[in-house]
Amino acid sequence: MPDTRALDGVVVLDASQILAGPFCTMLLADMGADIIKVEKPTGGDDTRRMGPPFLAGESAAFLQMNRNKRSIVLDIRSPEGNEAFKKLAAKADILIENGRPGSMSRHGLGYEDLSKVNPGLVYCSVSGFGLTGPYGKRAGFDLIAQGMSGLMIINGYPGGAPAKLAVPIADLNAGMFALYGILAAYTNRLKTGKGQHVETSLLESALAYTVWESSIYFAT
Repeated sequence: MPDTRALDGVVVLDASQILAGPFCTMLLADMGADIIKVEKPTGGDDTRRMGPPFLAGESAAFLQMNRNKRSIVLDIRSPEGNEAFKKLAAKADILIENGRPGSMSRHGLGYEDLSKVNPGLVYCSVSGFGLTGPYGKRAGFDLIAQGMSGLMIINGYPGGAPAKLAVPIADLNAGMFALYGILAAYTNRLKTGKGQHVETSLLESALAYTVWESSIYFAT
């Protein structure tokens, strides 16, 4: 029998950068998905400049997070780049983005826009604080989510100052929840033919890891 992987033939349009989104698509690529990574014209994914270490001039972190992907550069603010993005989205099975909430819609590339040309599209948004609510339009970062979720206050030593977790756990867990939502939505699409919009956020993903401590806090 041929050596196939679970997601062979599945096309993913990756409009995310740095960590949460690229971690999700890294895992999708490991399962065989064809990842088309769309990078901005002003230097590409910011991770390209994060180092040392660099290997042959390339960021080691970027190489790890974006293995098994194909990259292109598109300026979605230009008519040509915007149209090219829409054509790619029309043929994709999955799209993931982690821009500031509303930014894709401003360019006519939100779920409501792209689902009209591709009803089966599974569209995933990763944000700092969710797409709605008082913090919905704010940008988010792992360290902020760690602090606001309470992870930092339960880390370190008793009586000491809050301590950052050694790994960017909010980013990584957001990528994992994005993967979970995407695969669930894709499974539903195989049954119904319909795509959907799924989302997660750094804050929610960090809070999810306090499930044990939060249950104790609210019970007492």
